[in-house]
Amino acid sequence: MNGAISWAVLSFYPDMNKSYKAEGEVRGEATEKSLNDTERAILKLLEKGPSSAEELANELGLKSRSGFFTRTLRGLMKDGFIEYKYPESPKHPDQKYRLSS
Repeated sequence: MNGAISWAVLSFYPDMNKSYKAEGEVRGEATEKSLNDTERAILKLLEKGPSSAEELANELGLKSRSGFFTRTLRGLMKDGFIEYKYPESPKHPDQKYRLSS
């Protein structure tokens, strides 16, 4: 291969053809973000309706909510893709995530 790097992209969710992009402003500069497979999978699941973090983790086949998973949810919230069902009460016992309106 003459030192060239080849990449293979594996899709664990082949039905996820929908393209998601975040566009916004950070410090006055336009930004755009590409989403990873986990982020796209979470958005796909939330298209069906609100889900708790535990429900999302189970649907993704995770045994528990890892640090990566939690950071992924926070990033999606920060970028405006998802929001809390009860934004005024983040620790609400029935808290769920939903797609931003």
